[in-house]
Amino acid sequence: MTPIHSVSNLAGVLWAVAGVGLFALVYVSGKLSGTDASALQIIWLRYVGGLATVVAALVVQRDMARALSTRQPFLHACRAAAGGFGGVAAVFAAASMPVASASAIGLLDGLFTVLLGTILLREHVSLRQWIATLISLAGAITVVWAQGAFAAWNAGYTGPALIALAGAMLVALENVMIKTLARTEARGTVLFYVNLFGTIILAWPGLANWRTIPLQWLLIFLMLGPIAILAQLCNINAFRRVDASVVGAIRYAWILYGAVFGSLFFDEPFTLAMGVGTSLVLAGGGWLAVLRRRPAS
Repeated sequence: MTPIHSVSNLAGVLWAVAGVGLFALVYVSGKLSGTDASALQIIWLRYVGGLATVVAALVVQRDMARALSTRQPFLHACRAAAGGFGGVAAVFAAASMPVASASAIGLLDGLFTVLLGTILLREHVSLRQWIATLISLAGAITVVWAQGAFAAWNAGYTGPALIALAGAMLVALENVMIKTLARTEARGTVLFYVNLFGTIILAWPGLANWRTIPLQWLLIFLMLGPIAILAQLCNINAFRRVDASVVGAIRYAWILYGAVFGSLFFDEPFTLAMGVGTSLVLAGGGWLAVLRRRPAS
């Protein structure tokens, strides 16, 4: 009988961390710009730029016909809808309640991804992996708590909080669908359809919330498309190497990027509590990276 050797999570974790960092840069772009651009407007422009980038690359590589060929168009559409509306829910919640509180609820997407990975994908999550995931979650909660999460709660925030919770679930569902598509679809196919459907689905919300911005920032927001493509490639590579439950836990790395960007670009203080929280996120993520798993059969 051939022995089954365990496989390191390290490569997949590094891909996931890179993807989180690139997406963090996309999401902080609106604040960096100093313009009145709406978040929905920026997200839609990102998809438009991403679609143009993918189409140009496929045309140059003469691979358009292969990219258009898919046996799962409905799953691609569902994935784009889940990610798009998950982002819309997060934007709405952040605009309707304290941002730190909305972020705290959004942190549940990583935990939901782990749970859905075990239920829908039949992934095995070991006790050590659960502990590492909860350590990262505890660290992320510590950071947002230090930023004032739930410090000023009132009954009017209940609706936005439920929408934020639904958004976290949608993002987790998107992660599970990416894992499923990464198993069977070519990278070009996954990238083409998510940007196509994302552009279509978010066209009305983006245009309905359109605000006039300088031309140079319009072009910069479109250039977020190629950055997002790189981030999506990182995510696809991560999902091809590790379980969705691992990638879901690694998503808490965005807390680290947020703290770094806040300190570098916005003069936001880096407190002791934030230092403790980010250390816990690093510890949990590092543990996940060195854990080993059995390769998929």
